[in-house]
Amino acid sequence: MAGCITMTDYNADWALREGNVHPRPHAGSLSREDVIALCGTLDIDGLELMHQYWEGCPPAYVRGLAEDAGLQIVSYIFFSDLALPPDERGAAIDEVYAQIDRIAEMGSALGMIVPGVAKDARPLELQRAWMVDGLRVCAERAQSVGVTLISENVDYPPSRPLMGRGADCRDICAQVDSPGFRLIYDCAASLFVDEDPLETLHTMAPHVVHVHVKNSRPLAPGEQRARYLDGDGGQRYTGTDLDGGVIDLPPILAELGHLGYDGFVLLEYQGEEDPRVSLPRNITQLRRLLEPL
Repeated sequence: MAGCITMTDYNADWALREGNVHPRPHAGSLSREDVIALCGTLDIDGLELMHQYWEGCPPAYVRGLAEDAGLQIVSYIFFSDLALPPDERGAAIDEVYAQIDRIAEMGSALGMIVPGVAKDARPLELQRAWMVDGLRVCAERAQSVGVTLISENVDYPPSRPLMGRGADCRDICAQVDSPGFRLIYDCAASLFVDEDPLETLHTMAPHVVHVHVKNSRPLAPGEQRARYLDGDGGQRYTGTDLDGGVIDLPPILAELGHLGYDGFVLLEYQGEEDPRVSLPRNITQLRRLLEPL
């Protein structure tokens, strides 16, 4: 494995002064610009930025911040609901086209899309088929400007029924059938759909071009945490350091090496500690894990 580590600004969501995604019981102390500057002090090789934090900012401004930090923008992350019937999908496709152009302006080759929300009123298979049709059109546009759209085995609850499982991700990518759309393997997302992370990796592997590494642990009976995520089976999890959760990372990273994976590895931290403290420690842990590979 190449051992190139990236970092997302979402890792600092718990400390953002404004615009944070998750509600929290305290005020934040960092601006979005502070987060990029912080990343520039860390032992990483690139940035992955969420559109929710940078909406309204010119691409040149965001790219300039990354360049000032000495980092490339490896991917830009956004949401658009393509799991809609054809006559309702036009605005979402236009939105994806605009994001693709924005990603190209930032100099990134990857655009991470969360491409749908499951609706109770329609069969999931039909919604997946609609999503596949939308992704196929968008992948063609992405290819034309040198961008690849990528999606993960997602643990986000509204999207999880559509592509939380490895087999669903594999089938969606195969049906889109375009070099302009590929997969991200998220090793800890398997927890939330009760899958074995190594089995999920093997299922998705032929289509994987990017990897997310994080860890989580189940809450103990009676334990209260401000930041948590529920699995499909009812178990509640909270984010941890890479060495503090239930995912056994060394065999997963070793298997990625055996499979010939040589792309970026995104470090995710979804705990509650100040990112200025937690992120350097977790980078050291990930570098140590990647060393033998």
